[in-house]
Amino acid sequence: MHPSPSFLIVGGGIAGLSASIALASQGHSIELIEQNPAFQEVGAGLQLSPNAWRCMRQWGLEDALLEICSLPEAIVARNITTGEVLGRQPLAGHALRRFGAPYGTALRTDLHRILLNKAREFSQFSAVMGSQALSVQQDGSRVSVQLRSRLSNEMTADALLVADGARSKLAASLLPQFEPMRSGYTAYRGLLRQSALPFQLRTSTVNAWMGRHLHAITYPVQQGHFLNVVIVVSERILGHLSQRGPADFPTLLTTIEQQQPLFPKLKDLCLAINSYGINTMGGRWTEWPLQIRQPVRDPDELAIGRIALLGDAAHPMVPFLAQGAAMAIEDAEQLRQSLQAQPQLNAALAHYAYARVQRCGKVQRGALRNGRIFHLSGPLALGRNLVIKTMTQQAMDRPWLYAGGPIPASGL
Repeated sequence: MHPSPSFLIVGGGIAGLSASIALASQGHSIELIEQNPAFQEVGAGLQLSPNAWRCMRQWGLEDALLEICSLPEAIVARNITTGEVLGRQPLAGHALRRFGAPYGTALRTDLHRILLNKAREFSQFSAVMGSQALSVQQDGSRVSVQLRSRLSNEMTADALLVADGARSKLAASLLPQFEPMRSGYTAYRGLLRQSALPFQLRTSTVNAWMGRHLHAITYPVQQGHFLNVVIVVSERILGHLSQRGPADFPTLLTTIEQQQPLFPKLKDLCLAINSYGINTMGGRWTEWPLQIRQPVRDPDELAIGRIALLGDAAHPMVPFLAQGAAMAIEDAEQLRQSLQAQPQLNAALAHYAYARVQRCGKVQRGALRNGRIFHLSGPLALGRNLVIKTMTQQAMDRPWLYAGGPIPASGL
């Protein structure tokens, strides 16, 4: 392999910037192609479990993470109607002791900012903005990407990384048999300052509220200054196909309460967002239909010759294990390690695909399974609640997930 093969990276989100950092740190030349005229990241909060944190520590980002993250005390599972605590998984110091890294929560925009700042520290990194990747061709030595851009209609490099999300047109052209599809779930996201809330509505924990055909997640971000709220609803109860954009929250609340009443504190929190939440994408509540592909099973779904796929472009997943960002970060670190381990570029990308396919597929399947569990009703929900109440701490810890990845936790 050439000492420092060059890479084109399509997509300037978390996956693309993570890959830029991981590879530029090895001396690789990186040209990132982003269709927007300026870098931007939409969405609200995300969770950064220890498996992701260990990778970013390797990239020199731990101090920056501690500045932007909240470190929740625990994950608490609750009944969405009664507020009853079903189970509690300690985080904070427990995650650090058991998995060698914290469990953090952050604003997506804050994580994107520190990744972009880190990427810009490398002279090997550059970005081409306002350029849309249309198609790709490869031969035995180079990859060419055809663009819609004011600057150029084609860019070439030794290899290409496709990291432009679940709706990636390049991924769909490379793997037409795996077109993304609606998952059957829609996420409704809101964000507000904790200082705007009465004390009893503030929280320092991740709360998972489980109900019939829906669940809600609430957690602090930005060192506790903000509270992130996500309500995920099965589309079977919505009565319409959701569209990405501002949400009609009063109608949503009516639909939800036709299924079951919300616990008063959770309802008050949702109403507070509707009144004085942070306005994003034109509304205080935003609607996000969740897309998936079939869980990955074959390494050829992650690497094809001199082209590799990362993040949601490779393995979009529903958020029921809170691993979307973490898997993109793991992808980037594994790619760095594979390029170190293999002397030939094609072999390095194949090594990356073999190293990632089983774990990513397992997380995709686990997230889908969790969605079904979270949304159970009737006797099945009662059984779920009993199981959660009797689970041991070790079972709740998910060591296969939080201790795994390209930088495994030591001592387990």
